[in-house]
Amino acid sequence: MARSRFWLILALSLSACGGSHYGKDDSRLDPDKEKLIDKLTLFVEAVQGDRFDVALGYLTSAEKAKMEEGNPTVTPAMQRRLKAVRLSTLANKPGVQLQGGKLEGIYAWLPNVDHVPGPATGEIPPPLP
Repeated sequence: MARSRFWLILALSLSACGGSHYGKDDSRLDPDKEKLIDKLTLFVEAVQGDRFDVALGYLTSAEKAKMEEGNPTVTPAMQRRLKAVRLSTLANKPGVQLQGGKLEGIYAWLPNVDHVPGPATGEIPPPLP
């Protein structure tokens, strides 16, 4: 009985230690990417909570100006565009980055939710008699 306990404890100890490693194959995120994802998470949570003033606070001043489009507040059209964007989309897009602790490059990746594709006017058949 004592012999089997020894082998059980040895096997558990080896398996517990065998899974940790450090080096090139380490699956942890790059610290800069992790900071970007943290800031994007805060931005998206603020947008989803309709706290657009808070969300714009996470942006660089140039990016904030693009979002406001010359208005003192975020327009309803821009609010729809902001609500349509996903964290996973932004995190993987080139150009979305942290600049001095603020987000930059989001505006270029906002979806155009006001444009609804449909047939051209010439392709619509005339009404039936």
